[in-house]
Parts: sequence; structure tokens; C-alpha cells
Amino acid sequence: MRIKIAPLISISKKTSLSDEDIDLSSVAILLRGIKEGRSLQSAADSSNVSYRTLWNKLKAVEESLGYSLLHSVKGHGSTLTDLGITLLKIVDDLEREYKSINQSQAERFQVKLDGLESFDKKKWVVCASNDPLLEDAISKSNSFDLKTMGSGQSLERLLSGEAHLAGFHVPDDQSIQGVRERLSLKGIKAYPVMKRTQGLMVQKGNPLRILKLTDLARPEVRFINRQKGAGTRLLLDKLLDSQKLPAEKIRGYGREEFTHTAVATAILAGTADVGLGLKSVALDHRLDFISWGQETYFIAMSPDMVKLSAVSELIRQIRNGAREKIGYEEVKLRKSTKTE
Repeated sequence: MRIKIAPLISISKKTSLSDEDIDLSSVAILLRGIKEGRSLQSAADSSNVSYRTLWNKLKAVEESLGYSLLHSVKGHGSTLTDLGITLLKIVDDLEREYKSINQSQAERFQVKLDGLESFDKKKWVVCASNDPLLEDAISKSNSFDLKTMGSGQSLERLLSGEAHLAGFHVPDDQSIQGVRERLSLKGIKAYPVMKRTQGLMVQKGNPLRILKLTDLARPEVRFINRQKGAGTRLLLDKLLDSQKLPAEKIRGYGREEFTHTAVATAILAGTADVGLGLKSVALDHRLDFISWGQETYFIAMSPDMVKLSAVSELIRQIRNGAREKIGYEEVKLRKSTKTE
């Protein structure tokens, strides 16, 4: 896309009740052609404007000025009157005077436009807590570079400027308020995009009858954990603390995996009995699932980022996926600052 700037030179009757102005630049094209000895028709043709359009503009200018711009002699064509010559000189002088200025402005605007185009087309770094729907949406776009890590680490990367977007989840509403306050210091907002059902993933048929948090401390139960900094790990630790259940009593608390799928795979393979994870992942791996409730997944970014077409499309894809997949629920972005 190229930018071109030209002055708008127009005229209107002082006494006219109409707000319509007459473009003198197009009339000057006609006058210039006649001055060069061309006919009215050929002058109109050279400007790619219809003869009738230019003629009507010419007559409107003459009516506004109260003088004729053309002197026509039958069989000899048309010539410019003294007023026509003067008017053409005024327009030519103005266009010449502003040509260098307009060119300079156009070049500056072109640089800014090229910057905007490259801004919208560059590869955006997304640091995010593991989520299958997010990963699937990003895989459909060439605009993002996904780095999977814990919620806390993702936010730190965003705050340090190493990421453009951060995907994260927190255990409760109290926690998100604290996160939002910290993000706001850098002019960053957190946008809720989906709700996910979290709970215990267990082997098919739940042979060990694992139903509640305290069952994780039974000596025969082999647990598999998420890595430090993961939102799911924070949820577990918060629940253990609320029930005063020491982590060291859980067999396998120190065994870590980095994704919900890796936890489900370990349970499916029989190397673990239970792990905390998403309902959707448990169902995909044909595991049993004990729900602990919903949590909200957020994407944090600067307000400018959310206006980009690539980001809008990413959020649309996530919301569509959440609406269709069991274990998720769509959360629409709201304009109210209370939800951002």
C-alpha cells in the first residue's frame, strides 16, 4: 500500500446555501488541456474523467465566479479567457508549491504505515500455561511463537518484555485481583477467555477409590505432580494448605511433569495412580475424573495487542473451542474495565 498526498483546492459561492465545494484541481486539468491546444473531449479523456463531469464542474466554477473561463469560436475550438489563464496559474502555482511538502509528508506517513503493517505481521511470543485448546488455536496461525511454561513464569516473561502475551490461570478470584494489580503497573490487562474444569485424573474404574484430597496421602497411592510455577501446582498447594495436609505425606509429590497430557499418559501407562489435571484431557485419554470445580484461564497483554487481527482471531478460536469441547466453557471478553 502506497500513500499519496495532494492539496485539495476548491471554490464555493459565499452566498450559496449549499455546503458543496467545487474541486478546482479537476477543472484545472481541463483548462490545462485546452491551453495545450486539445479539444474539450480529448482533455477530458486524458484525465480519465467523463466529459460531462468536467463540463459541469467548469460551468459551476464560472457560475460561482460570475465570469467565463473559456472563449469558444465555432469551427476553431476553445481558448482560455484571461480569467481562465489566471485561474489555471493560481492552481498550478499552489500545486507546485505544495508538491515538495506533500512528498516529504507522504514519505513520513509511508514509513509509519510500513511499520504498522510489519507490526501486525510479526511473530508474537506467547508464554503460556499448558492448555490443549490454546495450543490448537496457535497451531492454526503463523503469527505466534508458543513457549509452554508455568503460569507464574509466563507472567514474569510478559512483565520483563520477553513475551507479548501470557496465558495463565489462578486458583481463585482473590488471586486474580492481586495479579491484575501487578500487571496494571506496566499498563497490562488480563482478559478471561475460557473456564476449565480441574480435578483428579485416575485410572479407568478408579480401582483405588480415590475420591478426595486426603486420599492422596494414603501409602498405596502413587501421585504425579505438575512442575513448580504451574497454575495447577499452585492450586494443589493451596488446597493442601487449606486442609493442613503436608506435601511430604503424598507419595510422588516430588515427581513432576510439564503438561496435563504428560500426567494423563503416566496414569494411562500405569506408572502413577492419580494426578491433578483437566477434565478434557482425562476424557481424551479414557481416564476417570473426579471434578474439583472450574477455574478461569486468562490471556494477559497490552491493550494495543488485543486490537491486532491475529490476536482477535486467536481469542475467537479459543472461545469457539471452549464452547464445543467437554470440560470447557466459553468466556467472552467484556468492555467493562472491571473484567479486564
